[in-house]
Amino acid sequence: MANREAEEGLDGILERVEKAMEMCKKAKRREDLRDFKLLKAQVKVCEGKYEEAIRVYEELVKEEPRDFRPYLCEGIVYSLMMKKEEAEKKFEKYRRLVPKGHQYRGFFDDNVIAMKVFGQMEENRRTLKI
Repeated sequence: MANREAEEGLDGILERVEKAMEMCKKAKRREDLRDFKLLKAQVKVCEGKYEEAIRVYEELVKEEPRDFRPYLCEGIVYSLMMKKEEAEKKFEKYRRLVPKGHQYRGFFDDNVIAMKVFGQMEENRRTLKI
């Protein structure tokens, strides 16, 4: 993906993701469509378009409120936006929904902890500059 990103940029990646989403809609492949929507939101995050990413995640939550992935992603984005309370609400929802035996639970938990630490470090940095 990094090689392709260098050649076509994020706009090209987003265009291909949106084409794949259309194909999934036509083929009625809901799970694949959800995965591509998650990818679309991740591209938006890479572009720094956090509000747009949040809108995609919220759409995913409306479609399937029991899927823990959008909550985790929203928590990360809110952390990047320095919206600590909103982030914690999303992380809490994620923790309630992620299955205990899920193979990536530890990985996801590590990301949640890392985002909390990053958020606190950034808050401390801002406080010291003021």
